[in-house]
Amino acid sequence: MQPKINFVSHDELQRLHEAALWLLNNVGMQVFSTEAVKIMRNGGARIEKENIVKIPADLVTYALGKVPKREGFILYGRDERHDIRFGIDTPALSSMMEATHVIDLETGERRLCTNKDLADMVRLMDALENIVVNGPLVTPQDVPKEMADLYAVATTLKNTSKHVVSPTHGARFVKDVVAMASLAVGSEENFRQRPFVSFGVLTQCPFQIDRLSVKGLLEISRQGLPVAVSSGPIMGTTSPVTIAGTVAQAHAEILAILTLSQLVRPSTPIIYTSFARSMDMKTGNVSMSSLEFGILRGTMGQLGRYLGLPVKMPAFLRDAKILDGQAGFETGTVGLISTLASDLINSMQYDMDTLVDFADLVFSDEAMAALERIAKGFSIDENALALDVIEQAGHGGNFLGCEHTLRNHRKEMWVPRLMERRSWAQWEKEGGKDIKRRAREKAREILASREPVRLSHEAEAEIDRITREATMNSAK
Repeated sequence: MQPKINFVSHDELQRLHEAALWLLNNVGMQVFSTEAVKIMRNGGARIEKENIVKIPADLVTYALGKVPKREGFILYGRDERHDIRFGIDTPALSSMMEATHVIDLETGERRLCTNKDLADMVRLMDALENIVVNGPLVTPQDVPKEMADLYAVATTLKNTSKHVVSPTHGARFVKDVVAMASLAVGSEENFRQRPFVSFGVLTQCPFQIDRLSVKGLLEISRQGLPVAVSSGPIMGTTSPVTIAGTVAQAHAEILAILTLSQLVRPSTPIIYTSFARSMDMKTGNVSMSSLEFGILRGTMGQLGRYLGLPVKMPAFLRDAKILDGQAGFETGTVGLISTLASDLINSMQYDMDTLVDFADLVFSDEAMAALERIAKGFSIDENALALDVIEQAGHGGNFLGCEHTLRNHRKEMWVPRLMERRSWAQWEKEGGKDIKRRAREKAREILASREPVRLSHEAEAEIDRITREATMNSAK
């Protein structure tokens, strides 16, 4: 039996979906691309002034009939050992993208991140078993600014054998990423057989998609590559202050982009995700770990499942500034909701998505393992009920020495590697280290002992050439 979390009923899900369809038909999406507008018009959408695309419900229904469903959905790893089969190998962690600062692993000080920081993070994530999707968790600040995201993807590709998630910055960017990924696996043909890179496309709320994002989406769809489609409205600022209104708007924006992708190429793989969030009305800051953020994760996850799509939801995105008690609370609350509502979790950043701590990668890996145990649930079969074992132990008996206990304890009870369960005396004898210190030491140990997963010298040199050429072209 696997636990589920439901914030709304099936009838309420249908009502939210119908509200989104109404919004698409009556409000529509502003699309800053003549080509995309033409595709939507040819598909049956109504076009109004200023590139407002109004999408009828039957067109959305058509697109939902073409998009691949969660059952059988696979994200390929560069190494097939890291393939992710939705519903079987999930839930698990996926790298976030584009933070700008790190907590230095040696000094503990906050500073701008470098390309070496990213390489070390990617190596660390490659070693941690509960992080199944790697990616540019930070955007290096010591490379050419105009192409920093491409440099970040290049560094990621050089240092991992897992699936890689990439941002989207136009059609040329997508082509360059595909070219680099093809070098990593020997040829474009090899990449096409097992595309181990997916992309992320985020709408611009309310009801817009910017020029670079839509051009990137068109290219991704033409190539039939996986793309996580997301909307990130902020309650009370770029969406209604109510949760229901924000959910309806975010769902509508996701459906609009999904529909466009299927008109470009039916069966383009779509991952349903949303960064719908709230603003703290006291500080004016956007919160990525508020209780409302958690409710939004659960409800949007339900909508993704309602459509039968693979679902990725952000969590472990702490408003906390460091790995402390607040971070633990935020990880547990939003993390548990997202784990029960989705297949993958975007994660591992602090301070409203701007900061990464090496120690937190180790902590997050352990936290994900614990949450996976909850999501796994438990069996109710003859072996699990253990009626004969209970009868044999009898009144006042003990189960510690039973063969049944020996056979089943490992699969039934999760044992942490990082979290502390020893007595105070044992803990104090070994230094009285808190979890942050233990996680930092583990990160150092992994980076010191693990051989990097690198490409051939020739492949890396060619990837570097692509990034340099893209930088020069962007300056023209």
